[in-house]
Order: sequence, then structure tokens, then C-alpha cells
Amino acid sequence: MMTEPQSRQSLFRPSEWTQEFLGKIGWSPDAGGTGPRAALILVAVVLLPPFLLSVWRGTAWGSAVDVPFLWDFASIARLAVVVPLLVVASSAIGAQLNAAMKYLEVASLVPDSDRADYEDAKADVERRVRSPAVNVLLLVGAFVVAVILVLARPDQELAGPTSWMFDMDGGVALSPGGWWYTLISGPLVAFFFLLWAWRYVCWCVYLRRLGRMDLSILAAHPDSVGGLAPLVRAHLSFVLVATALNASLSGALANDLLHGGATIADIRSQVAFYLVVSVLVVALPLAVFVRGLTRAKERGIIQYGRLAMDLTLDFDSRWQDSDAKLLDTADPSAMADFGGDYDLVQQMKVYPLGLRQAMVAGVALFVPFAFLALTQVSLSELVRGLIEKAL
Repeated sequence: MMTEPQSRQSLFRPSEWTQEFLGKIGWSPDAGGTGPRAALILVAVVLLPPFLLSVWRGTAWGSAVDVPFLWDFASIARLAVVVPLLVVASSAIGAQLNAAMKYLEVASLVPDSDRADYEDAKADVERRVRSPAVNVLLLVGAFVVAVILVLARPDQELAGPTSWMFDMDGGVALSPGGWWYTLISGPLVAFFFLLWAWRYVCWCVYLRRLGRMDLSILAAHPDSVGGLAPLVRAHLSFVLVATALNASLSGALANDLLHGGATIADIRSQVAFYLVVSVLVVALPLAVFVRGLTRAKERGIIQYGRLAMDLTLDFDSRWQDSDAKLLDTADPSAMADFGGDYDLVQQMKVYPLGLRQAMVAGVALFVPFAFLALTQVSLSELVRGLIEKAL
């Protein structure tokens, strides 16, 4: 079977030493995708053992502890929501980034003078993302950090609500389910977050190198960003990862509301802070194209302004004192078409992220926090209140 060309392979395809293993759990290494089977198996690995162990200990539900497993929204969010989101992101984001890179090549945005630098930037980001050494380091780091954070909790738990993660007989020690969460589930979730953080940093470095190149940005391009729309769309696919992170944070805040005595007013500033930071983290890397877009727009205004003047003068000189029938010629149509091009130049954005895109990203990032309202009031009460206000 012929190997797929390098340019068509996903940026996030796994390293060679992991392909065989990932293939057995549903991953499609050659396509860089992730099937539902992989997500289900990973969720089963991180979620089922602590749940079953808490059932065995009688702390999955009921009143044996203050925070049973099924009411620990922080853990449920991380294991049942975040893990599948981050696994699926490998396929969704990888496909978008792969399409954007291919577009850069076929659309001739990279000039010949920068071709060598572009090829080096592309090879560099792939080498960094797929580095086995980095992946192992992130996995070890995730394990160490997860263990330190969880093992540092017992002393703090003495004065707080009892949890399924700890045995309360004769002191505070990890329960069997807590040990699984500490040694397996927690490190895996942390590893996925660290892995995507590293991938995002690598992608932003790649964008920074692109922004330094003299890209062939067209001021009159109909996408209003000089032809960079596919690149912007690929970058915004990372919103999926930011949404997963916000889901994890939302789960922790839900625990504060339900088990810690906090109110919506108490966490309002935290939610606002998380939203602002996540929007900035997604939006700011696109600033590397501001200089190129600004120069292209200024150059386009001058060039198209000169053309508009020449075309208008020529049109005026031909038809001002002429007895010919204007509507029988193509001149009015040409004027209108050029006017449309000139409007595109005038409306070109100097920042590649549009208001509509920013709003869609903001809504996606806010969705995990919207569910916090259900901890204070039931869904039926919310719907009833909306209906009463609407009527």
C-alpha cells in the first residue's frame, strides 16, 4: 500500500512507537483520527474502576459520605466529559490544521523567498508535537503533579465534607477508588491537558513564524482577512480544548456550590475571569498577522484608489459628452464590479478574528459554566420562569 504523502498526514498523528497500541483501541494512526471506540475505552479506564470501587465501599451514592461519587461533579466532569472531548479533539483539530497547512501550499500564500523557512517551520512543529521524549516527559510530569496534588489534600479534608475518595476510619487515607483516581485517572486527565497545552504552544510558535513571513495577503480577498480564513478557522478549532478545560473548572465550581456552601454570587468573578482568560488565550496568537494585514490593507487602499481614479476619469471622459447609449455597453457593469472590489479592500479586517467568530467562540466557552445555574435551581423551574416572563 502506498504511503500517504507527508502533506496530507495529520499534524497530530501519533508517534511510530505508539501506532500499534493505539490501533488496537480504535485509533486510526494513518489518518490521525480517533474513533468512538478509543474514547469509550479511555473513559472506561478512568471512570469505571473508581465508580465500581466506590459502589463496593458504599460511597457511590447515598449518605455514607458527604460527597458520594455520583455527586462529585469535579471528578465526573473530568472523567466523563473532559476525557472524551480531548480524545475527539485529536481528530477534529488535527483535520482542521492539516487542511490549513495544505491550503497554505496550494493557495500560494507563501512566496518563493520564504518557502525554505516555511518548510522548516512546518517540519519543526511536527517534530516538536510528535517528540516521544516530550510525550514521556509530559506523562511523567502529569503523574507526579497529580499524585502530589491529591496526596496533599487529606489534611485539608479533615475540616471539610467527607468524600468517596477517602476512608474516614482512623484518620484520612485514600479509599480504593481514591487510589485508582490518584494513580490512573487523575494522571491521565492531567496528561491530556498538558499534551494539548504543548500542542497549542507549538502551533502558536508556527503561527508566529508565519506572521514574520511576507505572505501574499490579498486586500480584496472576499474572506475579509486577505485569504487567511482557513488558517483562522483551524486556529479556532482549539476552542474545543478550552471548552474541555472550562468543563473541568465548572465541575469544581459545582462542588463548591453544592458541597462547599458557595453561591452563584460568590463564584461570579471566577467564572468571568476564566472566560476572559480563555478568550484571550485563543484570540491573542492571531495578532501575529496584524502587521501583514495592516500593510496589505494600506497598500490595497492606495493601489485600488489609484485604479478607481483612473477608471472613473476614463469613464467620465468617454461618456460625459457622448451621445452613445450607456446601457448598451459593459462600462457600467465594470464600474459596479470594481466598486465591489474597492469596498472589499475598505472592509478588510486588520485583526483576523471577526466579531461573529469571537461571539461563537465565547458562547462555546461559556456553555460549561451555564450548567452551574442548575445547582441552584431545577431545570423545570428555569423553564417555567422563562415561559412566565415570555408570556
